[in-house]
Amino acid sequence: MDGWTLRRLARELNNALRGARIDRIYQPGERDLVLAVRSAHLGARRLYVSAHQQFARVHFLADERPDNPATPPMFCVLLRKHIEGGRILRVTQPGWDRVLEIEIEALDDLGDRRTYALVCEIMGRHSNIVLVETRDDQSRWIIDSAVRVSEDMSRYRSVLPGIPYVAPPPQPKKPVEACEPEDFLGVDPSAGASRANQMAIVEKLAGTGPVTAREILHRAIARTGSAEPTSIHRAALELRAAVEEGQEPPSVGLDGVGRAVECAPFRLTSRDRFAECETMSDAIRRLFADTGESLRQSRLARELVRAVREHMDRLQGKLVRLEQEWEDAAAEDALRVQAELLTAYAHEVPRGASEVELPNYYDDNRPLRIELDPALDAIGNAQRLFRMAAKRKRARQWIEAEREHTLRDLRYLEDVLQALGDTSLENLEEVRRELEAQGFLAPTGRRGTGGGKRRAAESEPHAFRSSDGLVIRVGRNNIQNDRLTFRKADKRDLWLHVKDAPGSHVVIERGQADEIPERTVEEAAVLAAYFSRMRDSANVPVDVTEIRHVWKPNGARPGFALYDHQRTLYVTPERSLVESIMSRTVAGRETSDSR
Repeated sequence: MDGWTLRRLARELNNALRGARIDRIYQPGERDLVLAVRSAHLGARRLYVSAHQQFARVHFLADERPDNPATPPMFCVLLRKHIEGGRILRVTQPGWDRVLEIEIEALDDLGDRRTYALVCEIMGRHSNIVLVETRDDQSRWIIDSAVRVSEDMSRYRSVLPGIPYVAPPPQPKKPVEACEPEDFLGVDPSAGASRANQMAIVEKLAGTGPVTAREILHRAIARTGSAEPTSIHRAALELRAAVEEGQEPPSVGLDGVGRAVECAPFRLTSRDRFAECETMSDAIRRLFADTGESLRQSRLARELVRAVREHMDRLQGKLVRLEQEWEDAAAEDALRVQAELLTAYAHEVPRGASEVELPNYYDDNRPLRIELDPALDAIGNAQRLFRMAAKRKRARQWIEAEREHTLRDLRYLEDVLQALGDTSLENLEEVRRELEAQGFLAPTGRRGTGGGKRRAAESEPHAFRSSDGLVIRVGRNNIQNDRLTFRKADKRDLWLHVKDAPGSHVVIERGQADEIPERTVEEAAVLAAYFSRMRDSANVPVDVTEIRHVWKPNGARPGFALYDHQRTLYVTPERSLVESIMSRTVAGRETSDSR
């Protein structure tokens, strides 16, 4: 979002929000605000204000309802105290800066009218949201901000409660209305709309970003055939008029699959594909609806992978500790032998001795030195050693159980890590809920709007049709694996899983077929190898058995299964073969008999 975008947005928001009442304020994230506003001509709307370090923006929300923390952050509490219930006077943009100011009139605790401004600084990683009070002498003082900036963090200005507000540092650039053709002499006419020419314009025009610079160059070249200073100057002035007078609709640039990748307050004629939008706010919302989902996916995937790996590291450390404890407890047999020898040779052990050597009849009567408690006789020392041996035995039993439990958790987390290879938002959310249910993640504590808990919709496994027309289903995560294997599949269906490695459950639906062709089984085995940790290996072993021979132990983690009566195939998941199979996708409700 550059200054041109904010110029158009400020005009729109000023027309829409002037006189609107702020009904409620929410803070769904550390740098995000939602203002619920209402007026006679606007109705009830929600304005989203974000100071995200990469995706800062301001726009109206449609049906989106960001989750809110159970306890509002302190900045939200202060905003509610000062400006909730207030009326918006105007929305302005200082010059061509990437700053929006929402001026608000509200009553203080004593009922006196106060004037505030919510200053939205859309400046990349330096973005911020600052609440300032305008006093009678027109001085502006900071009440608080989403991000506090101390002297150590910035040499130019501090952003802290109780000090005067200082605007962001000005840039040595000219506004477009003050420019002359000679200001663009640094642009290479022969380089067209090159990146270097775009940056030359960005460095010259105030508030101009690469998207706007590219559009100016494109229009200048379309007029004269080259990027000449006079043509660039004229194109910039015409584009300014298009923005300020609303001569062109805002638009979003589209990529090859129709996803919005940039937005502008004018027609993006410099792109092969673009879509017009009714308002600048709609264009911004559409852009971040597409890129925001990608952002959320990548962020959620990173968070889940990090959490899983941290748990795996802790479990590996636990295994090391258990191995050490196992070695410490391994003396059980030796202690029991010593106790038995003391019992057998009690008459040869002098009272008060601190040690004794006795013939070890378990080792060809070789002498065995035994340490004693001088306060006990031979039988007393034997009983002490028997107790120590029993304690070591119990410890070994506990260690063995803990070790098995730890190994099962490690295998489960390896399966989860494999499932996170599918980075679709639907799958990531389901994996997150699974990890919460299994106790590996703390519940998010998200509050719904319906007052009760709503069950999340069940996602569907991958489904492909084999060359013989049978449906092959592939679980995308452990929850789906359980559902597919133990709830959805028929006992005569074939079940496949890569041998001794994390991977998806694969099921071939038999339908009414008496036999499943071997070609279909091999294709399903290729999918089982591909959707596993062995994806990049050759001759991957894949076990095949019927569903009736697969079972889940009591208390096992999701995705864990035992099976028998299997046969093993060896397949190589070549990409061309996998792509050929995966190109034959089927709808979720289709079956092997619906051909």
